[in-house]
Order: sequence, then C-alpha cells, then structure tokens
Amino acid sequence: MLLLYSTLQIFKKGKWALYLLPVLWLYLASCSKPPIRHFIQRAIPEDSHIISHNPGKRGGILIQSEAGELATLNPLVASDASSSSAIGLLLSSLTSYDWVKSEVIPGLAKSWDVSEDQKTFTFHLRKGVFWSDGEPFSADDIIFSYQCYYDDRFPNRTKFFLTIDGKPCKIKKIDDYTVNIISPEVYAPFLSFVAGISILPKHKLKNAYKEGTLLKEWSISTAKNNPEKIVSLGPFVLHSYRPGERIVYARNPNYYAIDRGGTRLPYIDYIIDKMVSDMNAMTVVFAQGQTDTETIRPGDVAWVKRSAQTHDFKIIDRGPSSSRTFIWFNMNPGNNSDGKPYVDPHKSKWFNNKTFRQAISHGINRKGIVEGVLFGRGVPQHSSVSVANKKWHNPNVKRYDFNTKKARDLLIGAGFYYNDRNELFDSDNNRISFKLQTNKENDTRTEMATIFKENMHMLGIEVILQFIDFNTLVVKISDTFDYDASLLGLTSGTGEPASGMDVYSSGGRMHMWYPQQKTPATNWEARIDELMQLQLTTLDIEQRREYYFEVQEIMAEQQPFIHLVTPNLYSGIKNKWQNVNAPSLGGLIWNIDEIWSLKK
Repeated sequence: MLLLYSTLQIFKKGKWALYLLPVLWLYLASCSKPPIRHFIQRAIPEDSHIISHNPGKRGGILIQSEAGELATLNPLVASDASSSSAIGLLLSSLTSYDWVKSEVIPGLAKSWDVSEDQKTFTFHLRKGVFWSDGEPFSADDIIFSYQCYYDDRFPNRTKFFLTIDGKPCKIKKIDDYTVNIISPEVYAPFLSFVAGISILPKHKLKNAYKEGTLLKEWSISTAKNNPEKIVSLGPFVLHSYRPGERIVYARNPNYYAIDRGGTRLPYIDYIIDKMVSDMNAMTVVFAQGQTDTETIRPGDVAWVKRSAQTHDFKIIDRGPSSSRTFIWFNMNPGNNSDGKPYVDPHKSKWFNNKTFRQAISHGINRKGIVEGVLFGRGVPQHSSVSVANKKWHNPNVKRYDFNTKKARDLLIGAGFYYNDRNELFDSDNNRISFKLQTNKENDTRTEMATIFKENMHMLGIEVILQFIDFNTLVVKISDTFDYDASLLGLTSGTGEPASGMDVYSSGGRMHMWYPQQKTPATNWEARIDELMQLQLTTLDIEQRREYYFEVQEIMAEQQPFIHLVTPNLYSGIKNKWQNVNAPSLGGLIWNIDEIWSLKK
C-alpha cells in the first residue's frame, strides 16, 4: 500500500516514466491470451439482433481494473456494483437500453405488443437463441425466472421492482416463443424495469429451485472452481476467476447479436478485470497504460492527462455525472437486540428536527468542496436528482447556500445556544457533537468529510470523523444501525424515477435515514410514498414529472439527505477502441458487444 501511495504521488508530480509498480510487471506476465474453453457453438439465430453500426474486426483483449471484490454471480443475491456489472456481461433480459438515445430497445424479445388498457405486454422472443452451453432458450426460461424472483424462499431486491402496488405481475406462456406479462396496474416504467430483469437458465437451476438452495448457486466458489457451470445469454461467458487477482470473460459463441456483415458479436475475444486495492490503484494502472478504460475522478484529470500521448488514450469530459454525494443522520427510533436505542435519545431529538438539518445544510460550503476536492470540476447539488438528469431534475427546489449566520440563527431559533467558547448546546445542556462515518477507500469522500468537519466547527458543532472499510459501513447502515451520521453517494442509473423507489419509499431498504418502516413515520414521508406510487401508474409524462418534482421539493425542504455536490464525469479510454459512443448517463462502454479494436 505504501508503494502504491508513493507511486501515485510520483504520477501527480509528472515523473511517471521513471517508475513502475512491480505488481504491474507480474500483471503483464499474466495477461497473455487465456487457454480456449470448448463450447457447443450453435448456428446464428434466425431472429438475430442486427447492430446498425459499420462492421468492425474480431479479436483483442480489453483490460480493466476493479477495486471491489466479486461477491456473487447470482442475480437474486447480488447487491453490489462489482457483482451487478459482472452479471450484466453474462445474462440478458427481455428488453435492453440504449444509453445514448435514452430509450428501451429489444433484447431477448425481438418485439412486443401492449394491450389497450396498457397492462398486458405480449413479448415475441427471438427464435434460434441458445445458451452458451448449447441448450435452447425459450419461454420456459422466462416463466422460470419470474417464479424464482417471486418465490418467498429466495428474498431478493428484484422482487421489489416486480411488485406493483403490492401485487405481483402474472406471467403466462403462450407458446415456446411468446409470453404474456400482465401488470396489476398501469406501470409507466414497465419495459425498462419489469422486462429488464436478468433471465435465468431453467435447465441449470431448476433442481436448486425445487430443493430451495437457489441462493447458494453461482457463488464465488462456483466461479473459482467450476466456471463452466455458470452459463450465459449475454455477450460473454465467465472464463476464470481468481479471488483477489482477476476475472476473465471470454466471448460467448452463441450470443444472439450480429453486425450488418453477418459477423457474430461480440468482437472482443476476452475481457480481463484486474483486482486492485482501491480507486487510486485503478487510476495509476490506467495512467501507466496497463488498462484500456477507466473512470477518472475530477481531482486526477490533470495528472493523468500528462501520459495520454505516451500511452495513446483520451479523456472524455461527459459533464455532470448521475451521481450525487450526501450526508444523512440516523433517524431510526428502534432498539438493538439488547434493548438499547440505536441512537442516543438526545441526539435522536436533534437529528429528527427539520430545522437542525436545514441549519446544517446552510453551514456547508458546497462551492468550497467543488474547488477544494473536485478542482472545480463539479457543481453544488441541492436536489435529490442529479443535474445531469435533465428530463427529471427539478431546478427550482429550495437551495441551501453557504450562510453561517443564517445557520446559527436557525439553531438559536430552534432552542440551541452558544457558550462563551462558541460551542453549541441543546436546551438540555448537551454539547452538539456527533460521529460522521464514510468509507476509507474513497479519498474523495474522506476529503469531503474533512471539509464538512471544518464547516461545522464554524457553527460550534463537534464532528468526529470515522473512516472505515466499506463492508463494515454497509453493515452499520443496513443492519446494526450503530452510527450517528454517514457520508455516501448514489447514482441514478437511467434516471427513471422508479429506480429510486427503494430510496424514497418509507418501506424501502435504501431509505437510509430510517429504512423499512412498517408505516410512514411522518406525514411528509407518507406524501412521498403517495407521489411515488402516483408517478408509477400514469403514462402522462408531464403528470409524472409533476409528481416527481414535488417529491424533490419535499426532500429539499425536509433535508433527510443533505446533498453536497455532483462531480463531473470523466472517462478515459485507449484510442484503439472503436465504436465508443459516450452517453450523458451510464457507463462509457455500455455497448461492449459492439466495441472493437484497431490493434490486436
């Protein structure tokens, strides 16, 4: 770790050419083309998905780095970004998404019909599609997948998006290549959410389903020891996995897409994901030319650019990202297993006070964070929707500009007072002091937390910083609730309001300040619940925007999330990669099956 840190500092000083990490030499030695796995290759499907771009060339290895360790390849279990990204390479859905056009496109379904009442969707599946092991794909896989997701024996997040107004969808097989999915209510994001669910292989997982062991399938042990047991309908198959070292994906010989010249996609032979220690390491290996693509943090853009010509890459400025960083207080009123409150009662009283939260928000120098942490490459954030999401972002929500005097006046008006040392106390004479946690692997967040601590000192508030590993932090915010305040971030995916249901809904697991409420704890949370349901059940886009704009206004007024900033998004990629079409939202290589290399 010390060596890595030293190398990072050397890079920032522009002396990169004189140094190489020994681990990178070992990595290069391990990146020769992996041995070929044998597959049962089937003929190109009669209903292939034909890509519209000009044909490319087969071959090449795309190398990436990954700071998060793989947790699972089971869609019912996955909840982390690393696992979800891996599953996205292996499995497909009825529909897909064009990130540039921001629209739903065909996937395993070549087309669909919608009933007059907008509740019944008839999907026409592609004929002649096969799994990577040579077994045929059919409507039975669709029926089986939805059975798995709905089964109470297998708790999973996907079920949340498959449940509309508390009721499940009905799935009916018409024939081997036609299925009906009937929604209990009109559901505006149906095609992107319900139809965007990863399809599972019935022939591989039916026994585990019957035996009730489905959640144990496609585990890390399987990936490591028996990767051939994990079959694919996506562009790639799992070739090999070495925990802590690398994941290798190989081209799926039975993928259902082709280019206009009849070449079966994907073009790339292999993808290698190299496991590294943290985001600093990811940036270093890209800047040294050892990986092909990387997201570059705003503070790293300048020094990484110094080696762009040497290693033949470019950095694309994609404007404000879909992510936003925020602080929240633990407002959970419950008790732990020992009967002790999750939050000290006097602190809970502060945290549940709207005026206290508003004062904290006014006390934050967001522009200072943009300049000091993001080097000017970002914008202050006030809404719960990123400014990048132009379709759904409400620009007129209440703003909390940096104003220490206003923050102090709000606190005094709410019954707090200052002593002669400028320390803030509540009406019961408790010093205002709380702990703020964030994940230590993310330098950007730890730097933001440090600025927040300094801002709060100006208000007479003591903030005790806790930098802990991400997995421990997740346990604290979702299981033990043993914390005062946290600093983290979220991304909005496609930007579709329904993607935030788990966050906005009082019963959601990601309703971080007080998750999984049995009934809404406050009137404003009840109103958000109502609005989020209303926006799901109308197809009038302007009406949906009106509902969602009100949600953002309530969030801004109540400040359960005290938003900080939205960084600009920068993506680096080697110039040899063709057909790279950067969207304003989403990953740079979202169309990985279409990307090809000028050089082998």
